[in-house]
Amino acid sequence: MGRDAQPRHVPAGLRTARAAVPLAVLGAVGALLGAAFPFLVSVTAWPEIVTPAWFVAHGLRLYDAIFFPHTPLLILLTAAAGSAFGFTATLLRAIPALSLAASGALVAIGTRPLRRSGPAAGLLAGVPLLFLLTVYTDGPALWPEPFLAPFAAAGVLLLERFARGGKTPALVAAGLVFGVGILIKQTFAWCALGALLWLVLDRRRRGLVAARFAGAVALPYVSFVLLWALAFRTLAHVRWTFLLPAFSRLSGEIAVPPARADLLEAVWLFLPFAALALLSRTLSPARFGSPAFLAALGCVGMAWPRWGLLHLGGMTALSALVASRATLVASVAVRRAFRRRAPARRMAEAAGGGSLLLAFFVVGILGAGPLLVDARGGPVFRWDDSGTRALASAVKARVAPGKELLVYDSHQALYPLTGTFAPGGFYVNPFFWYCLNKEGLDARLVAALRASPGLPVLVSPPDADASRIQATRVHAFLEAETAPDGPAAGNATWRRVRAP
Repeated sequence: MGRDAQPRHVPAGLRTARAAVPLAVLGAVGALLGAAFPFLVSVTAWPEIVTPAWFVAHGLRLYDAIFFPHTPLLILLTAAAGSAFGFTATLLRAIPALSLAASGALVAIGTRPLRRSGPAAGLLAGVPLLFLLTVYTDGPALWPEPFLAPFAAAGVLLLERFARGGKTPALVAAGLVFGVGILIKQTFAWCALGALLWLVLDRRRRGLVAARFAGAVALPYVSFVLLWALAFRTLAHVRWTFLLPAFSRLSGEIAVPPARADLLEAVWLFLPFAALALLSRTLSPARFGSPAFLAALGCVGMAWPRWGLLHLGGMTALSALVASRATLVASVAVRRAFRRRAPARRMAEAAGGGSLLLAFFVVGILGAGPLLVDARGGPVFRWDDSGTRALASAVKARVAPGKELLVYDSHQALYPLTGTFAPGGFYVNPFFWYCLNKEGLDARLVAALRASPGLPVLVSPPDADASRIQATRVHAFLEAETAPDGPAAGNATWRRVRAP
């Protein structure tokens, strides 16, 4: 054999770079598919995010003039994007698209730790499942929990990397990812607690590991508290994002316990975790250790205190990731269990895991599949659906852009849709009675209305918490000190503040 025929030595770094190319390509394809999804189906743009973002973009400050008990990151992101590109239906699809793009990429590449073919399985099985899971949990939506799905998946993948290599940067990065998620919504702390529990239960880890992770998780919120206080000379953000949610009666006021049917629906999201746990027991070496289940279980805490499948949206990427891993190992696990005359226990585990995985796919196709079909080509609900457009036209016919009115209606997105502003130079949703009864906001809004004779008020009857809303001072004021001023679209009516 001549010199030219001898095998050439390829440096390890070059081999790693070559191996990363297909992984990057599949991740990019997953990201593109995820980014396209919200533009192909209906999306819900929740006014609780869009309307505060509109007021932030027009100079009002969160927690001092905009009163809402969520941490600020998604609202500020929406405000910045709206300021740069305008508050449009395209933008309100693009923000959920960011989250789904990241989720698609993570699901595609996150299956790799099991086998080299993992990214392909993630792309072919995990990404379609991600879309089914998204619509199943009332998405795509501009809302914190769905937006948090890639944060949960990224945090778990970084912790898995730490478990494989023991590198502190991966541990700290995981904590920071969970911590940034808490700046999107406080209840993401439950997901971080699940990951922390996984570290604590691993006897191979020292207590310092858990402490480092917890410190990294806390750092983003602590930085927000300090920097916001220094920038604006206020502690209102501490009260609205920490003290009121954690130590007031707020959680009890808004609590909606889950019904039995809700809990049964939520079980579907966890079937892949049970399937993978059983199937992986047939593999050699030992089953793949991951904080995915405990982190997903922590995501259930995000449905407290107000239950709903939308609040489980934070675990969709994790569920799709684990399902793609289970799909990848199912054939190997079943073959090993039944062709090598494995013990009966191993055969039962393989059969049980395969059955659970099959049930997950069947429920996804038969249950979530029709939801996905119905969502095709739909509008941005609460923004450009027919009912919202009719109300926006009614407002534009009476109130010029830049003027004030009170929207006593669940369609709070009418403010950004019509370019109008709330009375008094501040904003609180008058249907959120659990905000009105804090900080004297009920009386403050009544005073602003009383000081604005002739102010138009668009009134619709509340469709939820009616007795609580009707017990507020604002409602009493509208009943006693405003006059009817004609019908509006749907069941809405116009009223006008009477002169004193």
